[in-house]
Amino acid sequence: MKKVLIIEDERISAIRLEKLIREIDDTIEIEGPLASVSEVVEYLRRHNDYDLIFADIRLSDGDVFTAFQTVMPASFVVFTTAYDEYAMQAIKNHGIDYLLKPIDEKELRQAIRKVSLGTKGNTDQVHQVMSDITHYKERLIVYKGEEIIPLQVSEILYFSKEGKDLLCMTAEGKQYHVHNMTMQDLEERLNPEKFFRLNRQYFIHIRALQRITPFFNSKLKIRLLHCPDEEILVSRERSVLFKKWLEGIA
Repeated sequence: MKKVLIIEDERISAIRLEKLIREIDDTIEIEGPLASVSEVVEYLRRHNDYDLIFADIRLSDGDVFTAFQTVMPASFVVFTTAYDEYAMQAIKNHGIDYLLKPIDEKELRQAIRKVSLGTKGNTDQVHQVMSDITHYKERLIVYKGEEIIPLQVSEILYFSKEGKDLLCMTAEGKQYHVHNMTMQDLEERLNPEKFFRLNRQYFIHIRALQRITPFFNSKLKIRLLHCPDEEILVSRERSVLFKKWLEGIA
């Protein structure tokens, strides 16, 4: 085996993985880490000749499956994650190799050995996993007091955090509580073409946008429909991703 690509948005995890790989076989050429969906897409369009890819599931601007929907790796993929998240069940169901963080050297050695022995790429299995997990939620259970309400996702303008509470606002201006889910859960289960995480507090549908204005140091100020906050500040880093999302290339 000659070439390995690391897809990982956590710098410490990427450094540790690279160190372990070099300890196992110092002749392997290692590239990366790639930390975002946009980086992965751009990189794989130019370089798709790796023997093995170690791919973290959660990246800085979404999940790695979003990138693979645009450019499917031609090589063998081993997923890495620190979470027993929803995607893991699909990965297990289709027999795809995965490594839980912190990565164990023995398990890493086995994954590298499998590819070194000539195991072919697992593109078909990755396709099957993506098919399983990209059926985004169309309905959520929300609460108004003690009342339980099934709500179509298409009716939701945005989700917001108020202290420990997760709330959603509909196009009709009605607000509900969302239980047993986090912002991160929503990012994974709702269509990323329609929803975007502005910051820690707001996760919005594109229909929620009322006004977008530039702000100091390449930041943005955003106003949402039916939102009590007059202006929501978006960081410079998120603003770059936000603009790509608006253009449909995130």
